[in-house]
Amino acid sequence: MTSTTQTETAFVDRARDMVPTLRERAAETERLRRIPEETIKDLKQAGLFKLLRPKQYGGYETSMRTYSDVVVEISRGDASTGWIMALCGIRELMVAESFSKKTHEEIFGNDPEEVLFAGVYEPRKCIVHKVEGGYMIEEGFWMFCSGSLHATWGYFGMPIYDENGNLEDQVLMTLPFEEMEIMDDWYTMGLKGSGSNSVKMHNVFIPEHRAVSFSEALNGDFQSDHLRDIPLYNTALFPALILSLGLPALGAVKAAMDMYQERLPKRKAAHIGVEYLRDAPSTHLQLSDAALKIDTAQMHFYRVVDELDEWAKSGNYMDRASRVRTLADIGYANQMCKEALDIIIQSSGSGFVYEGHPLQRVILDFLTLHTHRSLSPTITKENYGRVLAGLESNALRY
Repeated sequence: MTSTTQTETAFVDRARDMVPTLRERAAETERLRRIPEETIKDLKQAGLFKLLRPKQYGGYETSMRTYSDVVVEISRGDASTGWIMALCGIRELMVAESFSKKTHEEIFGNDPEEVLFAGVYEPRKCIVHKVEGGYMIEEGFWMFCSGSLHATWGYFGMPIYDENGNLEDQVLMTLPFEEMEIMDDWYTMGLKGSGSNSVKMHNVFIPEHRAVSFSEALNGDFQSDHLRDIPLYNTALFPALILSLGLPALGAVKAAMDMYQERLPKRKAAHIGVEYLRDAPSTHLQLSDAALKIDTAQMHFYRVVDELDEWAKSGNYMDRASRVRTLADIGYANQMCKEALDIIIQSSGSGFVYEGHPLQRVILDFLTLHTHRSLSPTITKENYGRVLAGLESNALRY
């Protein structure tokens, strides 16, 4: 085992060691509607937010495999925390890839240890004008900004129109979080602790060097010339982002399986000819079906993970057909997670309906992230099917 592998394994071990503590804090996290500062401190001290940050800016420059392993483990402890770990962590990769050395030095120049990213690609409203030296956001509104309560820098998308009102490009931009307003509107049935509030901007200037073309970035035309020799920063941007949304689902469903198996030895049976449920053939079938579906989900997620790393190491940017398929892998993995959770719910009896039961939180957290449209099995499989049929994917931004 190389020293690099040992280092990356250590990060996964740290994440796994945090699972019991995260489960203990899960109720408080939900009540606060944000990640407790103690948990944020623990994640920072373990170095987990910086797995994908360049070494020259204080990061660890690991791999998508290490990042994914860590996200799944943290999500096994608490899905809200895993969601924040996933999204804040993937922004490190996206910011590193997308922007120039000048922008990076501006972001990391003063206190890199305090830098934490959050952001949203699609605005609900964005009135922006091209001005001398950059862009002026007259008014902007982005929902679902996970990590906003802890972030220092934002990573947002904004549409740019020509004088005739035609869309010219979608631009990615970065700015300090102190230049925007965080709303208090995250009142949801699940992922309550993620604090994914909306953010507003009003008359905010974005310098030219802090804005890049999203369409160019999608195809690997990054402005980070100073990082071109580092394979990690050749990772396909959009599949990596969607993977980050899906991985917490795998951790959550593994948590549900943990809870089911922990309670199984003491659960009494009724009307099926045995005293304990663990002795019932129906239980054995349900357990194996759920476990195999979780395994299937993991295989599809990690096929994406490994392909992202392999393409990045090759020096070639992942081609579009491969990117479409990775999205289908993620959508199908999401489907398998849901089917596994359905079996676990069916097998668990009605005890989880009582308030405070930990499985109830896992179920609601999972359902909240499962419905994210970027993870839709229907949409992602349809687009992959179109490619298999020799047609163009309907999702042109893949």
